[in-house]
Amino acid sequence: MLVLTLQAGIAGARQWPMVVAHRGCWLGTEVPENSIEAVRMAARFGYPALECDVHYTKDSVMVLMHDFTDMRRCIRRKTDNSRVETPQPLSSLTFRELREDYVLASDNPAFREPVPTLEELLLACKEHHVMPMLHSDIYESYELAERMFHGKWVAFAGSQENLKRCRQISDCMILINVNDETAEEAMEKLREIGGKCGVSTMNYRLETSSFCHTLREKGYEVQSSIFPTPHDLLSTRNGASIVLSDFCYLPNSYKNRQKSILSEKERWQKASRLTDRGRAQSMGLTCWKSSIEDIWKLNLRVEDAMCLSAKPTEQTASGCASSDNSRR
Repeated sequence: MLVLTLQAGIAGARQWPMVVAHRGCWLGTEVPENSIEAVRMAARFGYPALECDVHYTKDSVMVLMHDFTDMRRCIRRKTDNSRVETPQPLSSLTFRELREDYVLASDNPAFREPVPTLEELLLACKEHHVMPMLHSDIYESYELAERMFHGKWVAFAGSQENLKRCRQISDCMILINVNDETAEEAMEKLREIGGKCGVSTMNYRLETSSFCHTLREKGYEVQSSIFPTPHDLLSTRNGASIVLSDFCYLPNSYKNRQKSILSEKERWQKASRLTDRGRAQSMGLTCWKSSIEDIWKLNLRVEDAMCLSAKPTEQTASGCASSDNSRR
């Protein structure tokens, strides 16, 4: 088996950001998003935190589901794993109906779990020492997270009023959504919340060096939210302190975990999202070529043999690990 240790770096970066697994660490059609298995996978890959989406069922039970207005992409029928053909909003089902009739979609029967409740996912986070980031505008979810994590969690993207209410019961980190605000306008909203707080945006054009440093110098956090490559890397250079990512290849100094072990075909398929133009195969990786020469640092530990190619010339490296793994 080929085992690779991947490390990526940005020259001159002061510190690595905290890395957050978007909807947990899900793997294509294998490990479902917002699932208990995605929590376990996040811990396995070394994420210190994960983001999850909280919504109510018809009878007001808090469960994890991103596509709450139409769940067809995320669920299958429990009886035969068939697709749901008609639109299925979460609000149309009671919790009992959701658990008795549906499972999360997965190509692997072992991962066809019931849609988890928020409490079940938070318990899994505690068990695997992963900090939860609640993408939620449900005040009740803040109360539950505070009871279980005592301030060591993140409230994310709720309404300004609900986040201000959250601050009254918790000293957790609170992140507000911004889109085109200036740093000064964002800080005005953050001052209303107080305590540990910051901003998150999906607009990579917003996170300039000036924007990030203005906020960071005042003690606020700056999160880049699922930016496309290379903008995810550039945001960390510009000063982003949190990276919310479907798959992150940055070292994670938050818990001093500096590597991710990639193996098996599914891991390579997941790694293909490292770059817009990157391609991953079961025995090789072709990386996106950046015009910024100092953006990549790639360390490989090979426990078999592999061929590396680089254009315009080809380089080949191969090695055979001995029984004590001393050869590289």
